[in-house]
Amino acid sequence: MSVITSIERGPAVLAPRSVAIVLRDFRLGGSERVAIGLANYWASRQIHVTLVVGCAEGPLKALVQPGIDVIDLALNSGLGDTRLVWALALRARAILRQGQVEACYVPGNSHWPVIPLLKTFLSGPVPRIVAQVSSPVCRASRSRLAQKGYDWRMRWLLGKADVITTLSDDLAREARRIIGCSRVEVVPLPALWDEGRPCAVAEGEMTILAAGRLVPIKGFDLLIDAFAIVARRHPAARLVICGEGPERQALETRIAGAGLTDRVTLTGYVPSIRPYLDRARLFVLSSHCESFGAVLVEALAAGRQIVSTRCSPVVDKLVTCPGAGSSVPVRDVPALAEAMGQILGQTPPECEALARIVAPYHVSCGGEAFLSLLHACEHDNRRATSQMKTGQALGFAINHPGISGRAL
Repeated sequence: MSVITSIERGPAVLAPRSVAIVLRDFRLGGSERVAIGLANYWASRQIHVTLVVGCAEGPLKALVQPGIDVIDLALNSGLGDTRLVWALALRARAILRQGQVEACYVPGNSHWPVIPLLKTFLSGPVPRIVAQVSSPVCRASRSRLAQKGYDWRMRWLLGKADVITTLSDDLAREARRIIGCSRVEVVPLPALWDEGRPCAVAEGEMTILAAGRLVPIKGFDLLIDAFAIVARRHPAARLVICGEGPERQALETRIAGAGLTDRVTLTGYVPSIRPYLDRARLFVLSSHCESFGAVLVEALAAGRQIVSTRCSPVVDKLVTCPGAGSSVPVRDVPALAEAMGQILGQTPPECEALARIVAPYHVSCGGEAFLSLLHACEHDNRRATSQMKTGQALGFAINHPGISGRAL
């Protein structure tokens, strides 16, 4: 898969010579896919990239481009996510303290425990760290006490990062308030790779596409119920769901019970949904909760309208753009059916116009933004070191025998 083209790359910024990225494994996760995209892009910029992975297993490993070093720590995948990330932090610290990398990217909330350990090197150079806040940090479902505990943990884990990035202005404001620092920047999620220009919707196309792990939080059961309503009004409509997971059998039973076996397809895992987007009329996200919903960005980049539940702060930002699509309340089957039916009855907008909406989410934009922040960190660190040395020199002069402060 092509990751970047010279046309899309744009102006390059000054960058570190080497970057490490820490990952638990190569699971099917949004943070993992974004991290791999950044690794591939930075490698295309002739930067030496090292992936330090707790367990180098998972389907996304196939997306890592040749020339990127992968250090497999061979940790037991049965540790569970919490213990796995702390074990990753300890082992990554031992590897990165050798001073072979200048900077380190920590992707997403789940990898934060790596930060304080990397910043407590006993000797040697400490890599500059850019950490990403990838999901909401304040949730209405948390009690006041639970939120205070979360805030304390967040301050402790992120406090030593050189720079912190978030996906939106609102999230940046929350992060600054909780952490108590100003070094929080907004970098749109670099979710888009190069998969060709968008193509126009085929004449008469009525396929509705959805994608994600087949788990309850994705709301595919309610999507099937909503599609049953749409199918009665639009005889040519079809639903295709890309993804695999533990709910597959339950979903198949639901499809059969609704009499939709010949109109709903579960494809299983696919490495890329782009070929399916090219053959679809619209894309639907039916989730109950998402940290971002990068798949909506992918759909718009392919020139396809979207219908989404309000499962993420980014949803309403995207659908307010002319022609992009619409949003509906979470778990509202009639509203979801109505929104899908309305788009099926419309003339598709220009696909290039939809793709332009999400241009800032291309990996080239995010990749350069992160490099710029890391370069700024280096400049700030050098200035601080210079000021410290100057202060030490002045202190020595003041305290030197025979030289008074007044003489200075």
